[in-house]
Amino acid sequence: MSNKKKIGLSPGSLVYTGNILDVKPVVKGIQYNPNDYTELSEKECLNLNLKHGFQYWLDLKGIHDVDLVSKIGEKFNIHRLILEDILDPGHRIKIEDYDAALFGIIYNVEYDKVTKQLKKEQISVYLNKSVLISFQEDPDDSFAILRNRMQMPLSRIRTRGSDYLFYAIIDYLVDRYYLTVEAFHDEIEGFEEKILQEHFVLSIEDLHVLRNNIVAMKRLVFPLREEINQLKNLETNLVDGSTFLFLRDLQDNIQHLIETLDNQRELLNGIRELLMSRTNLQMNKDMKWLAMVSTVSIPILFFTGVYGMNFEFMPELKWKYGYLIWWIGISVVVFTMIGFLKRKKMI
Repeated sequence: MSNKKKIGLSPGSLVYTGNILDVKPVVKGIQYNPNDYTELSEKECLNLNLKHGFQYWLDLKGIHDVDLVSKIGEKFNIHRLILEDILDPGHRIKIEDYDAALFGIIYNVEYDKVTKQLKKEQISVYLNKSVLISFQEDPDDSFAILRNRMQMPLSRIRTRGSDYLFYAIIDYLVDRYYLTVEAFHDEIEGFEEKILQEHFVLSIEDLHVLRNNIVAMKRLVFPLREEINQLKNLETNLVDGSTFLFLRDLQDNIQHLIETLDNQRELLNGIRELLMSRTNLQMNKDMKWLAMVSTVSIPILFFTGVYGMNFEFMPELKWKYGYLIWWIGISVVVFTMIGFLKRKKMI
């Protein structure tokens, strides 16, 4: 994704800066109250007439269609600066108060345990008194679980207002963060088991990749804590007083995530230091053996070099048992050196 497309344009210009997907965006909606639950088609969403006593949740999957995002913005009087942020994947996490509306940007995260890639999807959420609109970057149905909960007549998400749905979406995404953090924990445990084995296979690159993922995850979680704190202290009639209690619990969960990520990074640093120590120890052992071999080889090379010289008068070369004496002498010297090194516990 690139912001080069926006260079020179005025604020509020609607330009999609992400990767254009070869899929058709989908708009679905739900009209609900404690006694009624009705799903809405895309046409019904774009021509929606709000009814008294109902809450509405509209969900757009795929934000690369600028015209469709613009139509939704015009229909629900969404500020163009908000629409600009929606069309800018990679935007910083934030929750802003627009007097008559709340707007938030948060990320859905999925960790691929095979490729070790951390996939991030920007989720934008717009809330006014009776309507919540979510904008998903990808066409995947990220909120199927929330819709299933909403179909239950006595569920909290069904009986409360759109402000609770705003909280529920953030809470659900934070719960998904825990899945990623648990995957990090499993990898760290795997590293610990490997490094304790005598013949371990663990590279510094593996640790570096996981460390980068932990840092990237913390960069998502840490600013969210600050934004939730501001929302919790916000004076607005868009958020019911009872919802603030849930926001407080959400903030505690986010704080726990931050502390867990910090602990994981410390554990990873410890494993890295242990890996370096074991690598250096193994290298020292290898160097020690090479030194021992070199030491034992010196007399062999010396005598071989002496008797390999082409002097005309070397009486030993004409001895009948000279070759045998050479081998006996070399063997005595070598085994004497080995015995000495063993007695000194050098091998």
